[in-house]
Amino acid sequence: MGLATIKDIPTEQFNTLLDSLISSGWQKTYVYDGFDAWIDYGQVKLEKDGARLNCEWDNWTEGSIEGQAGLIKEIGKSYGLRVTDEWRWSQYDPKP
Repeated sequence: MGLATIKDIPTEQFNTLLDSLISSGWQKTYVYDGFDAWIDYGQVKLEKDGARLNCEWDNWTEGSIEGQAGLIKEIGKSYGLRVTDEWRWSQYDPKP
């Protein structure tokens, strides 16, 4: 599918990264606003020039950013973060 993920981003670094992306022109297209927003779980979807990022946070595994592999690799390199082709929630998928 051509997607990649940066997982397990510490909360403070995740918040800084999210602010940086927004400052560089990424627009919020969705912000999770459930009763537990940014207490137990948070999600922001960003878009710029037709590219999309899905940014999620929870208080157990902290932050993640998922999107087109080339873009995620670029972000990972810029911020010194490890990139994987594994979905954020894949550890919870049932194993055959």
